[in-house]
Amino acid sequence: MIPLTDLNWGFLEILYLIIIFIIGFLTTCLVLPFIIKFMIKKGHVGKDIHKNAQPEVAESGGISIIIGFSVASVFLMFFFPIFINEIIIFVLTVILAGIIGLIDDKIKLRSRYKIFLIIFTGSLIFVANYVGFICIESPTLPFLGKLRITIIYPIIIPLIVAIFANTVNMLEGYNGEGSGTCLIASCFLFICGLVWNSTEAILFTVVTIAVLIPFFLYNKYPSKVFPGDVGTLSMGVMIAGIALFGSLEVAVFCALLIHVFNSFYVLYSVKGFFESDQIQKENNDIILLENDQILASDKKKAVLTLPRLILAKGALSEPELVKNFYAISIICGFFSIVATMFMVWTIGNLDILIILIVIIIFLVPSILLLYYFPRIRGIITLMIILLVSGIIFMIIVDLFIMSIPLGNISIIIFEIPINMLLALILMTPGLIIWYFVTIKYFFNQLNKMKLKKNSKEI
Repeated sequence: MIPLTDLNWGFLEILYLIIIFIIGFLTTCLVLPFIIKFMIKKGHVGKDIHKNAQPEVAESGGISIIIGFSVASVFLMFFFPIFINEIIIFVLTVILAGIIGLIDDKIKLRSRYKIFLIIFTGSLIFVANYVGFICIESPTLPFLGKLRITIIYPIIIPLIVAIFANTVNMLEGYNGEGSGTCLIASCFLFICGLVWNSTEAILFTVVTIAVLIPFFLYNKYPSKVFPGDVGTLSMGVMIAGIALFGSLEVAVFCALLIHVFNSFYVLYSVKGFFESDQIQKENNDIILLENDQILASDKKKAVLTLPRLILAKGALSEPELVKNFYAISIICGFFSIVATMFMVWTIGNLDILIILIVIIIFLVPSILLLYYFPRIRGIITLMIILLVSGIIFMIIVDLFIMSIPLGNISIIIFEIPINMLLALILMTPGLIIWYFVTIKYFFNQLNKMKLKKNSKEI
């Protein structure tokens, strides 16, 4: 990561970013109508299953995201040649993820094959980092600073790419859901890049936002195009790239907390990786009512998802449901900015008073969102519990664990700090407790829904 303040950027560089943004935006805008017409002509359409009429919508519209991203990145290389290596690897990784997604859209790969291929895609970043073509730094955590895992971290980079790509892929199915939440996350990550002083984060978020805005406009209710796996996987890899190249791993985790929660619920309930169409046939999480409103399924075997949790409090129309996702994403964006500010404070470049003032400022819109979207209060509470517990844990680790001179454990070519291993062991009970609390809350909401339904029948 190259600090933005080291480059002495001026008006010209800002103008370049604006030009790149416009190019990415216009390219995606111009390409999308042709892709929609082409997909409809070829019969590559999907039914909009959350409407009783089930209109046919063009699939694999995410191709436009990749085209717009690639074209804008060419100009990114031209205007900012110092980052040409990072841009090349970033673009190739996104393109590879898109190709895998497009193949999956056509022939429906098995989940385990798709995950393996996405891990393989992330390996491109690992190899480029290993040979010195690019440099991926170890993550910086609030209170702990930069982690001493310079050998281990590059090896798990492909796994990080796969995790972010698949979490984004799992929260998709409603008009404007995936593209909208990723767009919100990217906008907040742009601010995080400014706070963290990360040039790479700023460059890549600008391009990502530029291509997501026009796609969202076509994908929002009523949707004219679906992203397909080519879109969801490429969006996930873009955000993973921002995390890795911009050294914003913690911020990205916070910004995508809505996706993380949904993935957690799905994996818990299905006990493995399954395609969404298989889940819809066998364990659908929702019920479509005659008036096009959507209600949570009360079947015991229905998959646990974030939409089902929100709908457990009563039926909603599709646009109303998706607005709840946006509200959660905005609050997650606030979390990401605060987390980034704590990172800056940890390295000694920010006053804690400024962080407290920002938190107070963020409380106002957060309270308003929780007031207008009461269904998300429990979810946000669980997120806050997770994040606050994490902060307390990191403070404890910083004060009592990291200060102990325990040395390292040598495993083949790896040097693993004993302090880190001890911290991971101590973290396990807390994660188990949070796991049971979260699942308990979900089933509590479902039981309330069943009691309400039974009382109406009586």
